[in-house]
Amino acid sequence: MSSRIQPPPSAPVPSPRARLAEGRRELYRHAIVEAAEAEFAARGYDEAHVQAIAKQAGVSLATFYSVFGGKWEAFRAVQQDRLALLMQQVGTLVFAADDPFGRLRAGLEGYLRFHIEHPSFLQMQLREHVPWGTTDELRTPEQTRAWETGLQMLTAAFREGMAAGLLFDDDPELCARTATAMSQVRLVRWMDRGMVDAADDVARAAMLQFVRTFARPDRVAELTARLA
Repeated sequence: MSSRIQPPPSAPVPSPRARLAEGRRELYRHAIVEAAEAEFAARGYDEAHVQAIAKQAGVSLATFYSVFGGKWEAFRAVQQDRLALLMQQVGTLVFAADDPFGRLRAGLEGYLRFHIEHPSFLQMQLREHVPWGTTDELRTPEQTRAWETGLQMLTAAFREGMAAGLLFDDDPELCARTATAMSQVRLVRWMDRGMVDAADDVARAAMLQFVRTFARPDRVAELTARLA
């Protein structure tokens, strides 16, 4: 019996037909998720209809059900895709920043800009009619995980800012929750004003409010100048 280590068996190569079918399914999934986001934004989860989603996606009901089991699965897919993108984009910005205030700014501005760039997703979240400061009534585990991860990141950034003497010493998690609520209220105001305000203007106004609320008095001028 040979003692030579045998290489692991290679995975079977999908046939051209299988690759074509998988590619077609991904195209259907993308179209359905886009249509579902628009339907949930316009009507809310309870009033949304699978038939309307399928029609807007340009697929038959049979095709819809070949991709998703129903409305609930489509709703979760929208949350999964958008929240994964949000966390990826914000995380990249935060980790690229090289000082405590830069990380706070990157996280808060990234959160605001993402929702401004995805107004249907923002409207979809607002139609949930749940308090954004808690996970108690979030519908999906994707929402809960994203909320908890975002809170942990922002809490760590507040703790770092306090340690650096930039911010008032306080409960960093409470400050993170407060800052999140401030951002969410500003997004609601942006939508109520017709979504016409530029993202740069919204982000700068939000950060000026952040500095006035959380910065130590002797650091306000310095941090405000960084927002110019």
